[in-house]
Amino acid sequence: MSTALIALKLTEKLPEIRADYIGADKGALTLAKAGKHMRLAVGDFDSVKPEDMELIRSHADEVLILNPVKDDTDSESALRHAIAMGYERIVMCGCLGGRADHSLVNLRLAYQYPGLLVLQDEQNQVMAYDKGVYTFPKDEWKYISFFTFGSAAVTLENMKYPLTERELKADDLYTLSNEITADSGTLTVHSGRVLVIRSKDKE
Repeated sequence: MSTALIALKLTEKLPEIRADYIGADKGALTLAKAGKHMRLAVGDFDSVKPEDMELIRSHADEVLILNPVKDDTDSESALRHAIAMGYERIVMCGCLGGRADHSLVNLRLAYQYPGLLVLQDEQNQVMAYDKGVYTFPKDEWKYISFFTFGSAAVTLENMKYPLTERELKADDLYTLSNEITADSGTLTVHSGRVLVIRSKDKE
């Protein structure tokens, strides 16, 4: 499976995965400073210094400069280009925390692209799932939460707070901070789409 890692803003730590790199705006500078070669650097770069742009160009196969007056975010533009490039899995980092409006947009992007887009930082891993059965190992991600922006029906097994064919609505909040109680936990999505957030406390 071909994987792209999209770095946004000045990301402190990159996930250790095998992937091609795409830098979005200041995320491109992060990758360049880390010595990572990018297939693409994309953004309006309006806050990047000329000398930093030269560094970005020296580490990218292609640099796409966007008009700062646009209808989408740099993360959305980078995601669409990654999809057009044929990637089957896209990991976006540096996309949570900071400005709440940008974090919300990125969570909605994850919801819009189930099974494709993963949001990840040092404390969170986020992905959306359509109808099906999914298994999650008990690992370093202590908490697991389930939300929907529409409606869904779910069953949760081997979890501290199990559910059986429970209908979830967009305004339901009680599905926060569940925990896997066995070697693995199972989510069954009977209908709709579910945003799964795996998280851990900051060390």
